[in-house]
Amino acid sequence: MTLEFFRGDANRPWRWMLAIDAVIAALSFIYQIFVHVPLLEYSQYLTTYHFGFVRRALVGSIIALFTDHVPISLVYILGVIIWIITVALFFAAFRKTFGCTQKTFALFVFVIGSPFFFKNFMISLGYFDIYGCAWALVALLIGTGPFYPLIIALGCIVLILMHHLHFLLYVPTIAFIVALRYGLRPQLSAAKVVYGLGLAALLTVVFVITALFGRMPVPRDTYLAYVSARATHPINPDTAHLWYATLPQEMALTRMLFVHNALRFPVYAALIAIHVPVARYIGNLISALPARWLRIAAIAGLAGITAAYVVIFVVIFDYSRWVSNWAVCMFLCMLALKLVASQIPSEDAPLRPDDKTIRVLGWIATAIPRVGTTIPF
Repeated sequence: MTLEFFRGDANRPWRWMLAIDAVIAALSFIYQIFVHVPLLEYSQYLTTYHFGFVRRALVGSIIALFTDHVPISLVYILGVIIWIITVALFFAAFRKTFGCTQKTFALFVFVIGSPFFFKNFMISLGYFDIYGCAWALVALLIGTGPFYPLIIALGCIVLILMHHLHFLLYVPTIAFIVALRYGLRPQLSAAKVVYGLGLAALLTVVFVITALFGRMPVPRDTYLAYVSARATHPINPDTAHLWYATLPQEMALTRMLFVHNALRFPVYAALIAIHVPVARYIGNLISALPARWLRIAAIAGLAGITAAYVVIFVVIFDYSRWVSNWAVCMFLCMLALKLVASQIPSEDAPLRPDDKTIRVLGWIATAIPRVGTTIPF
């Protein structure tokens, strides 16, 4: 990072926004430490493959290789580590894609300070969503040799084993990045199509096995006794439903809560509307793609990512969490599109830092500390 990135009179308000975002993130961490008790997150660190293959047990199984007793503080420790790593990866990806200049600073602040993004990841420490974002950033950063799709697919398998919902949550966005960086450049070929379909089939098989056959195979009391023996902090028995709930049960609960949750849809719409300048810039990137078929493919890819989130909405009711992750996926797609949309002149500012409307929206995004996981704020 160079000082040039921060300079310029037009960027002065954006420097204050970035500072405020950092303070909010720090206060969110303090809140997590002293107020929030991460019992649901803790349960995922306690669950292992002790009774056989189950969903959401990869992280707990890795931890079990090093210790028989898991302190609840490990939720915060690992959560902060992956948060810092992801922030660093985002900066590296942004620098690679846009460069660090005065003209790109406003976009950087707007995105990194979005209530959907890192401030929200801080308030959801211990959840596995951020790992999908981190791997997508890796997909943007590493070289695109012949083993690139395979390496990224293997990482996606790890994500699915961490939490099977990653198959819909971040894997479509990661596939979008791989398609743009490898599949469509320099040109699409039959070999690349077969390669991609083979990896997609592999990921689908892993997801189906994990989602449909990953329920805990022992009685609930047996499972609770096992995790209680590994815990150094009292656990919440209600979190056991994560390993026992069936797909019909999840969908039934979502339908029951739908009317209550639907009342919050205008809130999500307003939060998304704050990001209109970024959405407009994404549209400009698509328009700048060098071929019509490539523009159609990009639009189809963004639609596919959105469709995956619609499926999640039907199944699980944590709508604040899904809206936030969808927005993060759009930010990641913006970085991928910029890598191939070479027709946009580099001297043009993605967001004009002195535009009054953009500044107002930037201040609003800065002032909102988070979106939340289950309900807004």
